[in-house]
Amino acid sequence: MTTPQQAVQSVPVGALYGLPGFTERFEQFDNITGNVTTVQQAAQTPFAPPSSFQKTDIVFWWELATIWNYSITFSAGTVNISPESPYNLFQGPKLKLQGQYSPVECDSGSHMAFMQMYRPMRGRGQRNGQDMMDVNVPLAAGYPNTTWAQANLCGAAMPTTFTSPFTITNYPFNLEVPAGIFLDEYWDLAIDGSLLPNAAGVVAPSAAFVSPQYMGGGERVVVPQFNVAAGVASTYDQGPVAATAALTVTAFTPNNVTINTRRVGVFASENPAELPPVFNWQYRRTSKRYPIGAASKVDIPITEYGQVLSCAVIIFDPALGSNNVGGYYNIANMTKCQLLYGSNLPRFDDDVPAMQNRFVEQHGMLPPQGTVVFDMAATGFNDNLSNARALNTLTNSNTHFHLEMTAPGSAAYAEVLVELLVPVSVQ
Repeated sequence: MTTPQQAVQSVPVGALYGLPGFTERFEQFDNITGNVTTVQQAAQTPFAPPSSFQKTDIVFWWELATIWNYSITFSAGTVNISPESPYNLFQGPKLKLQGQYSPVECDSGSHMAFMQMYRPMRGRGQRNGQDMMDVNVPLAAGYPNTTWAQANLCGAAMPTTFTSPFTITNYPFNLEVPAGIFLDEYWDLAIDGSLLPNAAGVVAPSAAFVSPQYMGGGERVVVPQFNVAAGVASTYDQGPVAATAALTVTAFTPNNVTINTRRVGVFASENPAELPPVFNWQYRRTSKRYPIGAASKVDIPITEYGQVLSCAVIIFDPALGSNNVGGYYNIANMTKCQLLYGSNLPRFDDDVPAMQNRFVEQHGMLPPQGTVVFDMAATGFNDNLSNARALNTLTNSNTHFHLEMTAPGSAAYAEVLVELLVPVSVQ
Protein backbone atom coordinates (compact mmCIF):
# COMPACT_ATOMS: atom_id res chain seq x y z
CA MET A 1 0.00 0.00 0.00
CA THR A 2 1.30 3.48 -0.89
CA THR A 3 1.55 5.78 2.11
CA PRO A 4 0.52 9.46 1.83
CA GLN A 5 4.18 10.46 2.20
CA GLN A 6 5.23 8.16 -0.65
CA ALA A 7 2.42 9.51 -2.81
CA VAL A 8 3.60 13.08 -2.28
CA GLN A 9 7.23 12.18 -2.99
CA SER A 10 6.25 10.45 -6.24
CA VAL A 11 4.61 13.59 -7.63
CA PRO A 12 6.64 15.10 -10.51
CA VAL A 13 9.07 17.98 -9.92
CA GLY A 14 7.21 21.23 -9.38
CA ALA A 15 3.77 19.62 -9.24
CA LEU A 16 3.14 20.88 -5.70
CA TYR A 17 4.81 24.25 -6.22
CA GLY A 18 2.60 27.14 -5.17
CA LEU A 19 0.11 25.04 -3.22
CA PRO A 20 -0.79 26.20 0.30
CA GLY A 21 1.14 24.29 2.91
CA PHE A 22 3.90 23.29 0.48
CA THR A 23 5.47 26.50 -0.85
CA GLU A 24 6.74 29.03 1.69
CA ARG A 25 7.53 32.44 0.24
CA PHE A 26 9.79 35.10 1.77
CA GLU A 27 10.67 38.76 1.32
CA GLN A 28 13.69 39.69 3.43
CA PHE A 29 16.92 41.66 3.62
CA ASP A 30 19.92 40.03 1.98
CA ASN A 31 23.55 40.03 3.13
CA ILE A 32 24.43 43.47 1.77
CA THR A 33 22.76 45.94 4.14
CA GLY A 34 23.79 49.40 5.26
CA ASN A 35 26.58 49.53 2.68
CA VAL A 36 27.76 53.15 2.34
CA THR A 37 29.68 54.40 -0.70
CA THR A 38 31.22 57.88 -0.57
CA VAL A 39 30.62 59.82 -3.79
CA GLN A 40 33.61 61.55 -5.38
CA GLN A 41 33.15 64.95 -6.99
CA ALA A 42 34.74 64.24 -10.38
CA ALA A 43 35.25 60.46 -10.62
CA GLN A 44 33.12 57.34 -10.46
CA THR A 45 33.43 55.11 -7.40
CA PRO A 46 33.19 51.30 -7.62
CA PHE A 47 30.51 49.70 -5.47
CA ALA A 48 32.46 47.35 -3.21
CA PRO A 49 30.19 45.30 -0.93
CA PRO A 50 31.87 43.18 1.74
CA SER A 51 30.03 40.01 0.71
CA SER A 52 27.96 38.37 -2.00
CA PHE A 53 24.25 37.64 -1.89
CA GLN A 54 23.01 34.93 0.45
CA LYS A 55 23.69 31.38 -0.81
CA THR A 56 20.47 29.70 0.25
CA ASP A 57 16.95 29.08 -1.02
CA ILE A 58 15.40 30.05 -4.38
CA VAL A 59 15.27 33.69 -5.48
CA PHE A 60 12.88 35.39 -7.91
CA TRP A 61 14.43 38.85 -7.70
CA TRP A 62 16.57 41.16 -5.61
CA GLU A 63 16.01 44.82 -4.77
CA LEU A 64 18.54 47.62 -4.30
CA ALA A 65 16.86 49.91 -1.76
CA THR A 66 18.92 53.08 -2.06
CA ILE A 67 19.27 56.28 -0.03
CA TRP A 68 21.12 59.16 -1.72
CA ASN A 69 22.61 62.17 0.09
CA TYR A 70 24.07 65.02 -1.92
CA SER A 71 25.37 68.49 -1.10
CA ILE A 72 27.42 70.93 -3.18
CA THR A 73 28.29 74.58 -2.61
CA PHE A 74 29.63 76.68 -5.47
CA SER A 75 30.60 80.31 -5.96
CA ALA A 76 30.30 80.37 -9.76
CA GLY A 77 28.48 78.37 -12.41
CA THR A 78 25.23 76.39 -12.34
CA VAL A 79 24.17 72.78 -11.87
CA ASN A 80 21.10 70.92 -13.05
CA ILE A 81 19.47 67.54 -12.64
CA SER A 82 19.78 64.97 -15.41
CA PRO A 83 16.47 63.70 -16.82
CA GLU A 84 17.74 60.23 -15.85
CA SER A 85 18.24 61.25 -12.23
CA PRO A 86 18.39 59.58 -9.74
CA TYR A 87 18.68 56.21 -11.50
CA ASN A 88 21.85 56.97 -13.48
CA LEU A 89 23.59 57.25 -10.13
CA PHE A 90 24.36 53.60 -10.98
CA GLN A 91 26.73 53.37 -13.95
CA GLY A 92 27.31 50.05 -15.72
CA PRO A 93 25.08 47.94 -13.43
CA LYS A 94 25.53 44.19 -13.78
CA LEU A 95 24.54 41.20 -11.72
CA LYS A 96 27.44 38.78 -11.80
CA LEU A 97 25.90 35.32 -11.72
CA GLN A 98 28.42 32.52 -11.47
CA GLY A 99 28.10 29.97 -14.27
CA GLN A 100 25.30 31.75 -16.20
CA TYR A 101 24.43 34.85 -18.19
CA SER A 102 24.09 38.05 -16.19
CA PRO A 103 20.34 38.64 -15.69
CA VAL A 104 21.06 42.38 -15.72
CA GLU A 105 23.88 43.95 -17.75
CA CYS A 106 23.17 47.58 -18.60
CA ASP A 107 25.09 50.76 -19.31
CA SER A 108 23.05 52.80 -16.84
CA GLY A 109 20.70 52.40 -13.91
CA SER A 110 18.23 54.54 -15.88
CA HIS A 111 17.88 51.66 -18.36
CA MET A 112 17.11 49.32 -15.48
CA ALA A 113 14.57 51.85 -14.23
CA PHE A 114 12.77 52.19 -17.57
CA MET A 115 12.41 48.44 -17.98
CA GLN A 116 11.24 48.22 -14.36
CA MET A 117 8.60 50.87 -15.05
CA TYR A 118 6.93 48.83 -17.75
CA ARG A 119 7.86 45.38 -16.44
CA PRO A 120 7.85 45.51 -12.60
CA MET A 121 8.29 42.32 -10.64
CA ARG A 122 5.13 43.00 -8.68
CA GLY A 123 1.90 43.47 -10.61
CA ARG A 124 1.16 43.10 -14.28
CA GLY A 125 3.04 46.14 -15.46
CA GLN A 126 0.20 47.01 -17.83
CA ARG A 127 -2.77 49.33 -17.43
CA ASN A 128 -2.48 49.18 -13.68
CA GLY A 129 -1.27 52.62 -12.63
CA GLN A 130 2.19 51.50 -11.55
CA ASP A 131 3.88 53.77 -9.05
CA MET A 132 6.32 54.91 -11.76
CA MET A 133 9.41 54.10 -9.75
CA ASP A 134 8.23 55.47 -6.41
CA VAL A 135 7.81 59.10 -7.42
CA ASN A 136 4.43 59.47 -9.19
CA VAL A 137 2.54 59.30 -5.94
CA PRO A 138 -1.20 59.90 -5.81
CA LEU A 139 -0.97 57.60 -2.79
CA ALA A 140 -3.54 59.57 -0.81
CA ALA A 141 -6.04 59.74 -3.68
CA GLY A 142 -8.13 56.86 -2.37
CA TYR A 143 -8.70 58.46 1.02
CA PRO A 144 -11.73 60.68 1.62
CA ASN A 145 -9.55 62.63 4.06
CA THR A 146 -6.02 63.12 2.72
CA THR A 147 -4.63 63.61 6.23
CA TRP A 148 -5.32 59.92 6.86
CA ALA A 149 -2.56 58.75 4.50
CA GLN A 150 0.91 57.89 5.78
CA ALA A 151 3.94 59.99 4.96
CA ASN A 152 5.63 58.65 1.82
CA LEU A 153 8.97 57.13 2.86
CA CYS A 154 9.54 55.06 -0.29
CA GLY A 155 9.76 57.87 -2.86
CA ALA A 156 10.01 61.60 -3.47
CA ALA A 157 10.01 64.10 -6.31
CA MET A 158 13.34 65.46 -7.50
CA PRO A 159 14.16 69.09 -6.55
CA THR A 160 13.32 71.84 -9.04
CA THR A 161 15.63 74.62 -7.81
CA PHE A 162 19.39 74.39 -8.09
CA THR A 163 20.89 77.39 -6.29
CA SER A 164 23.96 77.08 -4.07
CA PRO A 165 24.08 75.24 -1.74
CA PHE A 166 22.27 72.51 -3.65
CA THR A 167 21.27 69.68 -1.31
CA ILE A 168 19.40 66.38 -1.58
CA THR A 169 18.77 64.66 1.74
CA ASN A 170 17.88 60.98 2.20
CA TYR A 171 16.39 60.59 -1.27
CA PRO A 172 14.94 57.04 -1.56
CA PHE A 173 14.60 54.91 -4.68
CA ASN A 174 14.42 51.22 -5.41
CA LEU A 175 15.83 49.25 -8.35
CA GLU A 176 14.76 45.67 -8.99
CA VAL A 177 17.28 43.07 -10.17
CA PRO A 178 15.22 40.24 -11.65
CA ALA A 179 16.38 36.64 -11.66
CA GLY A 180 13.46 35.72 -13.94
CA ILE A 181 10.02 36.80 -15.06
CA PHE A 182 6.48 35.58 -14.40
CA LEU A 183 4.61 34.85 -17.62
CA ASP A 184 0.87 34.22 -17.56
CA GLU A 185 1.14 32.19 -20.78
CA TYR A 186 4.53 30.54 -21.15
CA TRP A 187 5.20 28.33 -24.16
CA ASP A 188 8.19 26.07 -23.57
CA LEU A 189 10.41 26.03 -26.65
CA ALA A 190 13.47 24.16 -27.81
CA ILE A 191 16.40 26.23 -29.04
CA ASP A 192 15.34 25.57 -32.64
CA GLY A 193 11.94 27.10 -31.89
CA SER A 194 9.96 23.86 -31.79
CA LEU A 195 7.25 23.52 -29.15
CA LEU A 196 7.87 21.34 -26.10
CA PRO A 197 5.25 19.73 -23.83
CA ASN A 198 4.55 21.33 -20.47
CA ALA A 199 4.61 19.59 -17.09
CA ALA A 200 1.27 17.91 -17.88
CA GLY A 201 2.78 16.36 -21.01
CA VAL A 202 0.79 18.42 -23.50
CA VAL A 203 1.85 21.21 -25.82
CA ALA A 204 0.02 24.11 -24.25
CA PRO A 205 0.88 27.31 -22.38
CA SER A 206 1.10 27.42 -18.61
CA ALA A 207 1.71 30.10 -16.01
CA ALA A 208 5.37 29.96 -15.03
CA PHE A 209 8.27 31.90 -13.54
CA VAL A 210 11.14 31.67 -16.04
CA SER A 211 13.47 30.86 -14.36
CA PRO A 212 14.18 31.20 -10.62
CA GLN A 213 17.73 31.06 -9.28
CA TYR A 214 18.59 28.18 -6.97
CA MET A 215 21.14 29.79 -4.67
CA GLY A 216 22.20 26.88 -2.47
CA GLY A 217 22.97 23.85 -4.61
CA GLY A 218 26.19 25.04 -6.22
CA GLU A 219 27.37 27.61 -3.69
CA ARG A 220 26.59 30.17 -6.38
CA VAL A 221 28.40 33.49 -6.03
CA VAL A 222 26.05 36.35 -6.97
CA VAL A 223 27.28 39.94 -6.65
CA PRO A 224 25.85 43.23 -7.96
CA GLN A 225 28.48 45.29 -9.78
CA PHE A 226 28.35 48.96 -10.78
CA ASN A 227 30.07 52.30 -10.33
CA VAL A 228 28.52 55.15 -8.39
CA ALA A 229 28.48 58.20 -10.66
CA ALA A 230 30.64 61.25 -10.07
CA GLY A 231 29.09 64.00 -7.97
CA VAL A 232 29.36 66.41 -10.92
CA ALA A 233 29.06 64.43 -14.14
CA SER A 234 30.39 65.65 -17.45
CA THR A 235 27.11 64.92 -19.26
CA TYR A 236 23.56 64.04 -18.32
CA ASP A 237 24.03 60.37 -19.23
CA GLN A 238 27.00 59.99 -16.87
CA GLY A 239 25.36 61.00 -13.60
CA PRO A 240 22.35 62.58 -11.91
CA VAL A 241 23.90 66.06 -11.54
CA ALA A 242 25.88 67.98 -14.18
CA ALA A 243 27.28 71.50 -14.50
CA THR A 244 25.41 73.57 -17.09
CA ALA A 245 28.03 76.34 -16.76
CA ALA A 246 31.67 76.25 -15.64
CA LEU A 247 31.56 75.46 -11.92
CA THR A 248 33.67 76.71 -9.03
CA VAL A 249 33.05 74.30 -6.14
CA THR A 250 33.74 75.50 -2.60
CA ALA A 251 32.33 72.54 -0.66
CA PHE A 252 31.30 69.02 -1.57
CA THR A 253 30.03 67.19 1.51
CA PRO A 254 28.28 65.08 2.65
CA ASN A 255 27.84 62.93 -0.45
CA ASN A 256 27.10 59.23 -0.10
CA VAL A 257 24.89 56.37 -1.21
CA THR A 258 23.52 53.78 1.23
CA ILE A 259 22.28 50.50 -0.21
CA ASN A 260 20.22 47.83 1.48
CA THR A 261 19.60 44.73 -0.61
CA ARG A 262 16.47 42.62 -0.33
CA ARG A 263 15.48 39.33 -1.90
CA VAL A 264 12.15 37.73 -2.79
CA GLY A 265 11.68 34.02 -3.32
CA VAL A 266 10.72 30.73 -1.70
CA PHE A 267 12.43 28.61 0.90
CA ALA A 268 14.19 25.47 -0.26
CA SER A 269 12.69 22.03 0.35
CA GLU A 270 13.98 18.47 0.31
CA ASN A 271 10.96 17.46 -1.76
CA PRO A 272 11.51 18.41 -5.45
CA ALA A 273 7.75 18.42 -6.04
CA GLU A 274 7.47 21.54 -3.86
CA LEU A 275 10.11 23.53 -5.76
CA PRO A 276 9.53 25.84 -8.74
CA PRO A 277 10.53 24.29 -12.07
CA VAL A 278 13.57 25.52 -13.99
CA PHE A 279 13.44 25.86 -17.77
CA ASN A 280 16.08 25.92 -20.48
CA TRP A 281 15.61 29.67 -20.74
CA GLN A 282 16.95 32.44 -18.51
CA TYR A 283 15.57 35.97 -18.26
CA ARG A 284 17.89 38.87 -19.11
CA ARG A 285 17.78 42.68 -19.36
CA THR A 286 20.61 44.37 -21.21
CA SER A 287 21.63 47.61 -22.90
CA LYS A 288 24.46 48.37 -25.32
CA ARG A 289 25.69 51.56 -26.98
CA TYR A 290 25.93 52.08 -30.75
CA PRO A 291 27.29 55.27 -32.35
CA ILE A 292 24.98 56.61 -35.06
CA GLY A 293 26.31 60.12 -35.77
CA ALA A 294 24.65 62.52 -38.15
CA ALA A 295 22.70 59.95 -40.16
CA SER A 296 19.13 60.41 -41.35
CA LYS A 297 18.59 56.66 -41.92
CA VAL A 298 19.92 54.23 -39.33
CA ASP A 299 19.87 50.44 -39.02
CA ILE A 300 20.76 49.27 -35.50
CA PRO A 301 21.21 45.53 -34.92
CA ILE A 302 19.90 43.50 -31.99
CA THR A 303 22.83 41.24 -31.18
CA GLU A 304 21.32 39.36 -28.24
CA TYR A 305 20.30 35.77 -28.97
CA GLY A 306 17.04 34.40 -27.64
CA GLN A 307 13.35 35.20 -27.38
CA VAL A 308 13.10 39.01 -27.45
CA LEU A 309 10.20 40.10 -25.25
CA SER A 310 10.74 43.83 -25.65
CA CYS A 311 13.35 46.19 -27.04
CA ALA A 312 14.01 49.92 -27.19
CA VAL A 313 16.35 52.50 -28.68
CA ILE A 314 17.26 55.67 -26.75
CA ILE A 315 19.06 58.36 -28.77
CA PHE A 316 21.32 60.77 -26.87
CA ASP A 317 23.62 63.50 -28.17
CA PRO A 318 26.36 64.45 -25.64
CA ALA A 319 27.18 67.63 -27.58
CA LEU A 320 23.82 69.30 -26.92
CA GLY A 321 22.85 71.60 -24.06
CA SER A 322 24.52 74.33 -22.05
CA ASN A 323 28.15 73.49 -21.33
CA ASN A 324 27.69 70.38 -23.52
CA VAL A 325 25.84 68.37 -20.87
CA GLY A 326 23.99 66.54 -23.62
CA GLY A 327 20.38 66.03 -24.54
CA TYR A 328 17.92 63.56 -26.00
CA TYR A 329 16.87 63.41 -29.61
CA ASN A 330 13.56 65.15 -30.30
CA ILE A 331 11.39 62.16 -31.19
CA ALA A 332 9.01 64.45 -33.13
CA ASN A 333 11.71 64.71 -35.83
CA MET A 334 11.53 60.96 -36.53
CA THR A 335 9.34 59.89 -39.47
CA LYS A 336 9.73 56.10 -39.36
CA CYS A 337 10.52 53.60 -36.62
CA GLN A 338 10.52 49.94 -37.58
CA LEU A 339 11.52 46.62 -36.06
CA LEU A 340 12.59 44.34 -38.90
CA TYR A 341 13.87 40.78 -39.18
CA GLY A 342 14.85 38.24 -41.82
CA SER A 343 14.52 39.70 -45.31
CA ASN A 344 13.42 43.02 -43.77
CA LEU A 345 10.02 41.70 -42.75
CA PRO A 346 8.34 44.26 -40.47
CA ARG A 347 7.42 43.15 -36.99
CA PHE A 348 6.47 46.75 -36.36
CA ASP A 349 6.14 49.35 -39.12
CA ASP A 350 5.42 52.53 -37.19
CA ASP A 351 5.67 56.24 -37.11
CA VAL A 352 6.11 57.83 -33.68
CA PRO A 353 2.40 58.39 -32.92
CA ALA A 354 1.65 54.70 -33.67
CA MET A 355 4.53 53.56 -31.45
CA GLN A 356 3.44 55.85 -28.62
CA ASN A 357 -0.22 54.89 -28.90
CA ARG A 358 0.55 51.18 -28.57
CA PHE A 359 2.84 51.69 -25.58
CA VAL A 360 0.32 53.96 -23.81
CA GLU A 361 -2.41 51.36 -24.30
CA GLN A 362 -0.13 48.63 -22.98
CA HIS A 363 1.36 50.50 -20.01
CA GLY A 364 -0.50 53.75 -19.40
CA MET A 365 2.56 55.96 -19.83
CA LEU A 366 4.65 57.61 -22.53
CA PRO A 367 8.21 56.42 -23.13
CA PRO A 368 11.08 58.64 -21.91
CA GLN A 369 12.64 61.32 -24.10
CA GLY A 370 14.38 60.14 -27.27
CA THR A 371 12.98 56.61 -26.96
CA VAL A 372 11.45 54.16 -29.43
CA VAL A 373 10.13 51.04 -27.68
CA PHE A 374 8.37 47.84 -28.78
CA ASP A 375 6.81 45.44 -26.25
CA MET A 376 5.99 42.00 -27.63
CA ALA A 377 5.27 40.27 -24.31
CA ALA A 378 2.24 42.42 -23.46
CA THR A 379 -0.71 41.02 -25.38
CA GLY A 380 -3.06 43.19 -27.37
CA PHE A 381 -6.21 41.61 -25.94
CA ASN A 382 -5.81 41.37 -22.16
CA ASP A 383 -3.32 42.07 -19.42
CA ASN A 384 -1.46 38.77 -19.74
CA LEU A 385 2.26 38.47 -20.38
CA SER A 386 3.38 35.81 -22.84
CA ASN A 387 6.37 34.73 -24.92
CA ALA A 388 4.04 33.64 -27.74
CA ARG A 389 4.74 36.83 -29.72
CA ALA A 390 8.42 37.10 -28.83
CA LEU A 391 10.83 37.61 -31.72
CA ASN A 392 13.22 34.65 -31.62
CA THR A 393 16.63 35.77 -32.87
CA LEU A 394 17.86 32.16 -32.78
CA THR A 395 15.51 31.30 -35.64
CA ASN A 396 15.25 34.74 -37.27
CA SER A 397 18.35 36.52 -38.51
CA ASN A 398 18.96 40.19 -39.26
CA THR A 399 16.80 41.52 -36.42
CA HIS A 400 17.26 45.28 -36.27
CA PHE A 401 15.73 48.71 -35.79
CA HIS A 402 15.29 50.87 -38.87
CA LEU A 403 14.89 54.58 -38.11
CA GLU A 404 14.36 57.50 -40.48
CA MET A 405 14.65 61.01 -39.07
CA THR A 406 16.16 64.43 -39.28
CA ALA A 407 19.84 63.71 -38.69
CA PRO A 408 21.03 64.19 -35.10
CA GLY A 409 24.46 65.60 -34.24
CA SER A 410 27.70 63.87 -35.21
CA ALA A 411 28.31 62.76 -31.61
CA ALA A 412 24.90 61.13 -31.18
CA TYR A 413 24.62 57.51 -30.09
CA ALA A 414 21.85 54.99 -29.51
CA GLU A 415 21.41 52.81 -26.45
CA VAL A 416 19.74 49.53 -27.42
CA LEU A 417 17.73 47.96 -24.59
CA VAL A 418 16.69 44.31 -24.90
CA GLU A 419 14.54 42.18 -22.61
CA LEU A 420 14.71 38.52 -23.57
CA LEU A 421 14.88 34.86 -22.65
CA VAL A 422 18.30 33.37 -23.43
CA PRO A 423 18.90 29.61 -23.86
CA VAL A 424 20.77 27.84 -21.07
CA SER A 425 21.35 24.29 -19.90
CA VAL A 426 19.38 23.33 -16.81
CA GLN A 427 21.91 22.76 -14.03
